[in-house]
Amino acid sequence: MATSFKKKVGNEFEEILKILSGELELREKEEKIKVLKKKAIESKKAETRKKIAEKDIVLEESDIPTKKVVQNIKLFEWEALERYEFKFEGKTLWIVLSAFLLFTLYLAILGQYWLMAAIISLVFFIYVAGTNKPGKIKHRITARGVDTGGKLYEWFMLNNFWFSIRNGQYFLILETKLRYPRAVILLLGEADKDAIFVLLQEKILYKDIRKQNKLDVWTYGQYIPLEEI
Repeated sequence: MATSFKKKVGNEFEEILKILSGELELREKEEKIKVLKKKAIESKKAETRKKIAEKDIVLEESDIPTKKVVQNIKLFEWEALERYEFKFEGKTLWIVLSAFLLFTLYLAILGQYWLMAAIISLVFFIYVAGTNKPGKIKHRITARGVDTGGKLYEWFMLNNFWFSIRNGQYFLILETKLRYPRAVILLLGEADKDAIFVLLQEKILYKDIRKQNKLDVWTYGQYIPLEEI
């Protein structure tokens, strides 16, 4: 009977050892599976990053949580006078100034003081422009917009563009969506016109002007139609 009891206890002990060893083996397998899964995920991520870098995978917009960053890379640059040079001879300048002065006196008699102040400002500008030579300035077309004298007009600020000419001098007119300035006037050479057109027409429309009034011609120059560029 004692032998039978010992045998029974021995069998139960073996069963317990089997259960314990089985659980230990199962835990070891689970740990190995976790390690393998982690390695597989890291390998998959590394493979995806490699394919993106090699452009084998193109991300959809929904895959990108932030908006695209555009670097301000220079595409084209030219140098020109900062403003149109009014070439007044001494006699012509005094005739223009005298005419404005008489008109200002007429406005003073009528009591149009605000308009008179505006005319005086215009006369002063014409006098300064006619007696001082303009300096030179650099303009750049970049991936983000048009940079003139350190002021960047980004593409979303611009409405359209067009070219004009006055006395052999070419102008680029950029009409903006801003309250001020409504238009930016940049001088350029004939050799720069084609390159500037190619870059700008990809971002904004070339304005179609059917008819110019005399004030617009005097202000901006003679409009150049698209078919003549």
